[in-house]
Amino acid sequence: MTHQMTSRRRSLPILVSGLVLLLITAGACGGTSEDDLFPQISDPGQTVTVEMLQSTPFKQSKEYALEGLPGATYVGYGFLRVGGGDPYGYEVRFYESHQQAVELGTALAIEGSGKNAILDADEANYKEGVTNRRVIIGSGVGGGARSGIGPRFGSYVIFGNIVMLCEGSDEAQSIERCGLLANELIPNE
Repeated sequence: MTHQMTSRRRSLPILVSGLVLLLITAGACGGTSEDDLFPQISDPGQTVTVEMLQSTPFKQSKEYALEGLPGATYVGYGFLRVGGGDPYGYEVRFYESHQQAVELGTALAIEGSGKNAILDADEANYKEGVTNRRVIIGSGVGGGARSGIGPRFGSYVIFGNIVMLCEGSDEAQSIERCGLLANELIPNE
């Protein structure tokens, strides 16, 4: 065996180790960043209708009253199952325009989602559907007992003229799931 072949064999493990280290470093730095998330407020340039929602795999289970939700034209609660996975819950609030959704819907979307969501109907400004905005949390102690309630919707998205409260354990997961429904409404967005 020549000296050159022996040298190549010795350098191969070093080269492979270097590549593995590079891939691990790139993976650690290349995780999901805020730039990779679906935008929390965006306007696709067209008005989304209830009929468009009904033509998607979204399955509505309830229609809510509009009292306490200024400017809203329609509010529904339901689920979307993507690719045979688990169904995710959504509360969708329609407005006449993107501007109205932002101006009139933001404060009440914040009230109904996130770690500081108001989950008591006596305290909420928009009382309709409060029970669907909460979920039992915690593993409790022994026998499967639960420790309390928490928000079902980790965050919200304003997509055109719709405010969507989307199920998720945190803001990032919730916004990602809002993006799933938005992509069903207007594909390739």
